[in-house]
Amino acid sequence: MTDFNLAAYKSLYLKTAREHIANLRINLELLKADPADKKVIYEVFRLFHSLKSQNYFMGFEKTAHLCKIFENFFRAINESKKTFNPQISPVILKTVADLEHSLNEIDKNNNEIDLTPNIINLENGLSQL
Repeated sequence: MTDFNLAAYKSLYLKTAREHIANLRINLELLKADPADKKVIYEVFRLFHSLKSQNYFMGFEKTAHLCKIFENFFRAINESKKTFNPQISPVILKTVADLEHSLNEIDKNNNEIDLTPNIINLENGLSQL
């Protein structure tokens, strides 16, 4: 197997991740207006899925895991196993802000922030919904 330098992909990773976060914010606002909009639910799922995949690829495991939690959450909504409750929007927006903070840290210092407490809180909180 050939070694390759992931640093060469960092700027593209950051650019697309920031675009995904901007699109998440837009779609979450749309979802607050119409919590049953299946197209928006799918788009939010897709954005979290893409962010998760990018972060795993780049080696940012905790940031990827945080995305995976909401990917799974929105997958369940998309598959009609759960319904979206707009009261969770502040939690999702806080998570998006945490993701953005991690991206900024990756940009500046090549290290993600420790999202372990966030992950534990989300896993516990979302399992009760």
